[in-house]
Amino acid sequence: MNDRMNRESKIYYSRAGSAKAFLEKALEIFEKRLRGKVLIKPNLVSDEPYPTTTDPELFQELLHLLKGRFELGSGDGSAADLLQPGKALKNHLLYKLAQGEGIKFYDFYQEEMLTGRTGLGDKWEFSAIAGKFDTIISLPVLKTHINVFLTGALKNQFGFLARRDRAKAHFQGRGLLERAIVGINQLCPAHIFIVDFRETLLNSNEVRHGGKTAKAGWLFAGEDPVALDYFGFSLLKEIEPKLFGKSPEEIKYLSLAKNSGLGNDKFELIEL
Repeated sequence: MNDRMNRESKIYYSRAGSAKAFLEKALEIFEKRLRGKVLIKPNLVSDEPYPTTTDPELFQELLHLLKGRFELGSGDGSAADLLQPGKALKNHLLYKLAQGEGIKFYDFYQEEMLTGRTGLGDKWEFSAIAGKFDTIISLPVLKTHINVFLTGALKNQFGFLARRDRAKAHFQGRGLLERAIVGINQLCPAHIFIVDFRETLLNSNEVRHGGKTAKAGWLFAGEDPVALDYFGFSLLKEIEPKLFGKSPEEIKYLSLAKNSGLGNDKFELIEL
């Protein structure tokens, strides 16, 4: 059994609102985790701005703090239902910021793909980019999700899946989406997660699908995506009517991720 499940995971948080100050403190804590080539994986699901996608200020501050210390890359794969996902990615400010800093932003769909079998027995095609970096830093936005109620640390890894498999997971039903979320975290695990809940979307994870912007005021980070999403659920539940009366165990992929050894539902909160 994964040792994470036998101890409380640490979650570091701030409500001060300063992305730069929080990132500086968080990177000091995770200093020993950072090594080699570092991939920064934002949420760039479509061409919509923050909070549908990662905050450009947060993204650029992280680039500035790491640039010159590590060999950096960044990238994502946009939503499978977009007619031109590559165009949405290249038109986005996140892509342009990376390019302006001299850092390659990979369109995962255009890179080499591998096929792997998960601990759940499913076979998925995913971007080989994940294996070409020593450290992956994930920058999810905590939001409501139209299909699985919540998207945060675990769901942000979904960008590594091949477009065809993302579409299959979303539209074939029978719990396949939940299994794909867990599976891609097994195949392409991130090492550090910096979760943005200063602003969020309620009702859905994109404005084009009915998402409504709301203020929340939290930044939090850690190494355990399950703990981060259990904590995130407790925060989102306070303002999302869809979650009123629900327990985190009713978010099927959260309990599946925990039972699959991806992390712990017990955590210690530490203010930065």
